[in-house]
Amino acid sequence: MFEDIFLLGFNFRSEDHLVNLLDANFHSSNVYLVKDFRFNGDEVLATTKAESHPLLKSPNEEEINISLDNKLTIINLPQIFSENYQELLNSKVSKIISIENFSTYEKYLSNINKNIQIITLPTNNNDLSMRIQIAKSISNGNINSSTNNEKIIKFENLVIDTEKYLVTLENKKIDLTFKELELLKVLATNPGRVFSRENLLKNIWDYDYYGGTRTVDVHVRRLRRKIEDHKNNFIETIWNVGYKFNENKAGNSNE
Repeated sequence: MFEDIFLLGFNFRSEDHLVNLLDANFHSSNVYLVKDFRFNGDEVLATTKAESHPLLKSPNEEEINISLDNKLTIINLPQIFSENYQELLNSKVSKIISIENFSTYEKYLSNINKNIQIITLPTNNNDLSMRIQIAKSISNGNINSSTNNEKIIKFENLVIDTEKYLVTLENKKIDLTFKELELLKVLATNPGRVFSRENLLKNIWDYDYYGGTRTVDVHVRRLRRKIEDHKNNFIETIWNVGYKFNENKAGNSNE
């Protein structure tokens, strides 16, 4: 796992919440609170806070290069932020982003690297642990995502033509509803990224859809019936969290 984990931009209560979750699940990692950060060429240097928290590893202020391998930064993104934050978002620093609402995602995050993991606070053990594990896989180069700008998305025998709204499996056309296709596009263009049911609901049905998160489960079930069999398992259930597009793309169904 990550050797060092840095918390940037959180208030006292949210810092304490995350520190306790990290200590419960990643106690081998050094946890630091970030006071400030700056850029030195391609390097991102963070000044840590001097803290006496018993679970933190740094009682004194120090400057640490957070752009090195095996370091993760969890960033609380304010609704209005400086160019430094934007540069940090676009940097290669391993990161998880905490946001307060979906409008922040739409405004600042929807057009950047789709492999960035996103949380909202208060989060829970399962969600945070899963996103840290995915961030680690990304930093190791194990996850290669497609971009939403691609017109043709291919995974083995599954082909998604986003321009023609056409999906084929083993060269046979699969009839999907518009929402099923949108759901498949979101998952398939971000292989390995875990989407919570709430996140999918906001992305595809918008905030105020009356059906609730149960709607997501129903559409995932219908989509699986159309594109999965004993040879193909494209969508994986992450219990108590949501769904992801399975990089292995083969095996038995989760349903």
